[in-house]
Amino acid sequence: MTVCPLTGDPELDPGEVMAGATFGILGPVHACRADGREVALKGKECALLTALLLNANVPVSRRRLIDALWETPPASAVPNLQTHVARIRKTFGTDISLSTVGPGYLLEVAPEELDLLVFEQETRRARAEVEQGDLAAAVRRFERALEVWRGRPAEGVQLHDWALSRVAELDERLGETRLDRAEAMLGIGLHTEVIGELRPFLAEQPLSERAWRLLMLGYARAGQRHRALEAYRQARERLVGELGIEPGEELRRLHAVILDDALPAAGPEQRRPVCQLPPGHADFVGRHAEAAAVTAALLSARDDSSALPVSAISGPGGVGKTTLAVHVAHRLRGEFPDGQLYIDLRGCERHPLDPAEALARFLRALGMDSSALPADLDQRAELYRERIADSRHLVVLDNAAGEAQLRPLMPGTRGCAVLITSRHRLATLPAAQRVDLGVLPVEDAVELLGNIIGADKTAEAPDEARDLVRLCGGLPLAVRIAGAKLAARPYWSLGHLVSRMSDVRGRLSQLAHGSDEVRASIGVGYQGLPPQAQRMFCRLGLLEAPDFPVWAGAALLDVSEDAAEQLIEQLADVRLLEVAGQGADGAVRFRFHDLTRAYARERTEAEEDEHERAAALRRVFSGWLALTRHAHVLLCGGDYRVVHGGGIVWRPDTPGHLVRDPLAWIEAERANAVAGVRQCAALGFGELCWDWATSAMSLFETRGLHDEWLATHETALHAARLSGDVRGQAAMLHGLARLHFAQDDLTGCAAALEEALALFEKADDRYGHALALVTLAELARLQGRNADALAHYEAAADGLARAGDRSTEITVVRGIGRIHFNQNRLELAEPFIRRAIRLADDTGDVRSREFTRIVLGEIELARGDLAAAESSFRQALDGLDALGFPSGIAYAALGLAEARLARDDVAGAERLLLRSLAIYRDTDDHVGQARVLFTTAQLWRRQGRTNEAAATLREVIGICQAIPAPRRQGLALRALGDVHRDTGDLDAAVDAWREALEILRATDAPEADEVAALLETYGARQQ
Repeated sequence: MTVCPLTGDPELDPGEVMAGATFGILGPVHACRADGREVALKGKECALLTALLLNANVPVSRRRLIDALWETPPASAVPNLQTHVARIRKTFGTDISLSTVGPGYLLEVAPEELDLLVFEQETRRARAEVEQGDLAAAVRRFERALEVWRGRPAEGVQLHDWALSRVAELDERLGETRLDRAEAMLGIGLHTEVIGELRPFLAEQPLSERAWRLLMLGYARAGQRHRALEAYRQARERLVGELGIEPGEELRRLHAVILDDALPAAGPEQRRPVCQLPPGHADFVGRHAEAAAVTAALLSARDDSSALPVSAISGPGGVGKTTLAVHVAHRLRGEFPDGQLYIDLRGCERHPLDPAEALARFLRALGMDSSALPADLDQRAELYRERIADSRHLVVLDNAAGEAQLRPLMPGTRGCAVLITSRHRLATLPAAQRVDLGVLPVEDAVELLGNIIGADKTAEAPDEARDLVRLCGGLPLAVRIAGAKLAARPYWSLGHLVSRMSDVRGRLSQLAHGSDEVRASIGVGYQGLPPQAQRMFCRLGLLEAPDFPVWAGAALLDVSEDAAEQLIEQLADVRLLEVAGQGADGAVRFRFHDLTRAYARERTEAEEDEHERAAALRRVFSGWLALTRHAHVLLCGGDYRVVHGGGIVWRPDTPGHLVRDPLAWIEAERANAVAGVRQCAALGFGELCWDWATSAMSLFETRGLHDEWLATHETALHAARLSGDVRGQAAMLHGLARLHFAQDDLTGCAAALEEALALFEKADDRYGHALALVTLAELARLQGRNADALAHYEAAADGLARAGDRSTEITVVRGIGRIHFNQNRLELAEPFIRRAIRLADDTGDVRSREFTRIVLGEIELARGDLAAAESSFRQALDGLDALGFPSGIAYAALGLAEARLARDDVAGAERLLLRSLAIYRDTDDHVGQARVLFTTAQLWRRQGRTNEAAATLREVIGICQAIPAPRRQGLALRALGDVHRDTGDLDAAVDAWREALEILRATDAPEADEVAALLETYGARQQ
């Protein structure tokens, strides 16, 4: 039996089946297929897989992955990333679950399939066993956790940015685990073994005071007092020599105990310092990075500096700020042996705790009699600082209202440290380390739920458990309440509570149990707002958009953007809004937590009438439509290619400032467009609804956002049909026809066009009719019906000219040129294509210009001018890459590959073909895939790889039959016959050529004569 080098598990015998691939990143990166075969990954593919594994089971955005892969990302980073993803998928096949999720990717891995997950699971269980007092079991568990380490994390992989920080964090966690194991070993009397473990550890990390302390204890308990004292001397020498600091108090106390020849096993003498910390949660989960950051900040109290260590945890209500603070404080009790002070400052209540009262409680806890307390705040603060001066106290100030409340409570000397929680970010607090706490990831939230109701129950219904924590928005308070509710009703299933919480209107009512209630937690922040800020909160809650910019708030309240920004910042300050990131214009965008949005809707429905709400929404959706139109104009060089309705009642003040890059803008607004069109349809804003959808169409098309294109158009078409809006129906049907065309659904395209043309005629919309005729011409051209295509182009000309639509004129001129090119009339094709390029230059339509330049490159390639062709393809590729037009990038890369192949640069052609195919597969463009595969087959044939060439051509034929694309099918059949001839199978060659000839003649393709000549030559030989 062989063993997988990653996990040490036996590899599968033939016929056995394994769930998926296994991976290792705790050392050199390693991967095994499900059948146990090792997979060799190099370069960017290895780095990409590593970055995904560092975030296993968590979606990672394309932006973060690009940051991890390149120190300075190239302009082509996104398509390059897509290519690397495609290669990983191809390498692992069905053994891997790598899916596209939103603007990124998700790699799903079972715990036993990744060494990092094994390590995390085993260390978590080991620490639980330490808490339970089962040290022998903990030692064994720690050993299992450490066994999966094979070296430095991601050893040999070139990573950048956040990925490097993540690797460094894993190194630190390894060190912590090794010391946890050593401490547990001491507890069961393995003193000699601990000494042997710690010596090499200290050679690697000579400044670890915890390791020196454990080594001293090991020597002392093993009866080697002199070695324990020598270890202290070495530790002090290192710390003073390299950091200029004396050992910490705990190390010094242990040294004193050993000097006095006290019983080492008893440890330092027991003290009874004050500890006001509330109990920690036994079911605490996750928060590893945040806990590490807070711990590091507080431990800096040991450094020789006058600055007081302060860590401030901020976040919305119910996110677990207090839980994290108490968890860290308990873990650091040994670092602050003089005591831990804690107080709830009630900062979210209408009347926060007076700092004078807080000081009185602290002073009493520190031993002062109440009768001796001064009344004056400043005098109390002086006494407090005097009492804890030069001591090592940890002060936990929970739920702070703001900086003014905190200042009197801050110690005055370095040995202490302060841990603060607040809904506010406390930006003016001097020298504070800030941790902004978000919601729990799904897996951590499910673990928390399992800790409350029993892990067996979440394991029995994993999908329902994930659904439930998603409905809770990952908010720990909500998860705890849901868990408590289920624990109190054991006859309820997870699915039952999921069903009860699925209606957003009643969700907050479900999240109440005993004295805990999510609604009350949110309401504390709302009640403290000024009236205008409350109105802004309620109005923003009306939006179904996932996030929103400041101008949306201005539209909802019909105020200036400056006034809206001030109100929205007030909401963000009290964590009723979250910062979602920056938009394409660089401005901050905001979002609601789902439960906070539900509360906002409750309030607005209670406090405003329906007319006010509808008017506010009409304004904001008008603003989005105005900006969408502006983005369309920037992309197309004018208000071309689209018909409009009316209905704009509000516009942002500075559309040019808000929309600078139209494609970056639509990328940021794609989800908002879908949500907004859906909401417009529900509210009966008919023309606004379909105008928004059709105005976004060219933007969706260019970015390859087919899902958004389909969703907006189907929603708006349904609304237009319900209202009897003929023109709106026609516009949406034409948009859907263009989508069908882009997706190679030519049957669907033809059906939608037929209905659109009839409705445009019924509405007497000559311009809309002309646009539909152009699409009909493009359809006919692709189907090889060249005469029909020319007739449709000609019929559209008058309507386009009357509308002054020069951008669509480019499509017409380019289409006529392509018909001539397809019929091998190069001398007629080139003037049309060059004219189309000039028109695009005149209108500023970059997209059309570079797309047309690709056709020019094809003409130059066909006439044998390789240098000119390569130049045209390269210019087009650079321009479309800068624009961010995926299908255009793939088309240009294909053309450049064909040029490289023509001059025998096989390696260069293959790289470009892989890139092009990855994009076409990512965008589900079957015509594009067929073209790339056709050229790939030519490359295989040139290399003598006839079997691969034949298989690839059969794939092309199948794709073209399904579309259908008859001319391309005929060309692929002709090429397949050529391959059969190369292998000496003339019967198969003649059969393929005969089928090709029949198809090519039906489409009036010039290649039909060449095939006929082949049949005349080889058919006669066959006879």
